[in-house]
Amino acid sequence: LLAAFTPTGEMHVLLGDFTGHGLPAAVGAMPLAEVFYGMTAKGYGLAETLREMNAKLKRILPVDMFCCAMMLNLSFERRLVEVWNGGMPDGYLLPAAGGEPLPLVSRHLPLGVLAPERFDEHTEVLPLALGDRLFLLSDGVVDTCNEDEQLFGVERLKLVFARNRLPERLFEDVLQALEDFRGQSRDDVSMLDILVVAPQVLAPAPMIYSDSGQSSPLDWSMSFEFRAQTLKRFNPLPYLVQVLQEVHGLRAQSGALHTVLNELYSNALEHGVLGLDSGLKRDAQGFAAYYQERNQRLQALQAGYIRLHLHVEPLPEGGRLVIEIEDSGRGFDLGKVLARPLLEQRLCGRGLSLIRRLSRHAEWADEGRRARVEFAWEALA
Repeated sequence: LLAAFTPTGEMHVLLGDFTGHGLPAAVGAMPLAEVFYGMTAKGYGLAETLREMNAKLKRILPVDMFCCAMMLNLSFERRLVEVWNGGMPDGYLLPAAGGEPLPLVSRHLPLGVLAPERFDEHTEVLPLALGDRLFLLSDGVVDTCNEDEQLFGVERLKLVFARNRLPERLFEDVLQALEDFRGQSRDDVSMLDILVVAPQVLAPAPMIYSDSGQSSPLDWSMSFEFRAQTLKRFNPLPYLVQVLQEVHGLRAQSGALHTVLNELYSNALEHGVLGLDSGLKRDAQGFAAYYQERNQRLQALQAGYIRLHLHVEPLPEGGRLVIEIEDSGRGFDLGKVLARPLLEQRLCGRGLSLIRRLSRHAEWADEGRRARVEFAWEALA
C-alpha cells in the first residue's frame, strides 16, 4: 500500500499484490515504491507513473513474477477520481447518498507483464461527492474459504455493504462477516477505505528545499511549442514546475502554481486542441463518455499545438511570473462558461474559476484561445 500527495494537493494511492509470498514477493516492492514516490512528488500523472513502474518491473522481475495493482488519483478540489486497475479484485465507489456500489473493474494486465510498447495506461475518471467512500481490497478477502470449501465471494461482500449503517465501521463489518463465515484466508487480507472530504481538511506536508535560494534566477523568459506527437505522450508540467521552483519567491505558492498550470494546460489540450465540450460532464455517465472521447481523440491526433511562454522579472517589492498559453483550437465563450449554474460548474466549469482564485490576475483573449496569468511574490527580508 502506497500513498502520497502530488504538488497540486491531489492524492495518489496504490494497492498492489505481487505473485508469491514472503521475501521473493517483496523483491519488486522497493523499486515500485521508488518510482511511485519519486514521480508523484514531481507532479507526474497516473499514465506516466504507471508506464514507468511497468517498464521497471518488466526489466527487473523474473518472467513468472508480476504485480497486480490498483492505482487512484484523487482530486479533492475537483472532486473526481482517476482509476487504473490491473488484475486486482473490483474496488467499489460507495455513494454517500446511498444506492448501488459502483465497481472499479480490472481492465488491464498486471504491472510487469507487458513490454513497454504494449502497455495500456488508459484510465477511467469518475465524479465524487463529499462523503463518498472508495473501498479497495486484495483477493484474500473474496477468496476466503469456509470448511465446505465455499468462497466468501463478491456477493457476500456486497451484502455487507448493503447492511452497513455506520460507514466508519465498514472494516469491522467486513472482518466480522469473514469471521462469521468461519473462513480460512488463502492469501493476505488487505483493505483500504478512503473518505472524500473537503480539500481544506487535508494538509499535505510542505516541500523542503536544501538550498538557501540566494542563487535564484531573477530575470528570464522561456518559450515552448508542443505539437501533436508530443501532446499524445508527454506531460510537460512536472518539468516546467521544476524549472519554476528554482525561483525562490515562487516556492511558497508551489501548490497553487502547479494547480493553475495543470488547469491551463488541460483546458488548452482538451477544449482547444481536442475540441471537447465540457458540457458533457453534467453527470457520471457524461463524465465517463467525456474521458473516453478524450482518449480516442488524443490517440488520433495528427495536428495542433500548445504554445507556452514563461516570463520572470524582478520588481522593487519582489517579483512577478507571467504565464501565457495559446492553443490551436476554436476557442470558447468565457462569459458563457462562468455564467453556468453552480451545480453545473462543479462538474464542467470549475477550472476557470480555480485559475482566477489561485492567481494574482487571469485573463483570456482571442476568443479563449490565449490565456495570460500572473503570480507575484514579495522580496525576502
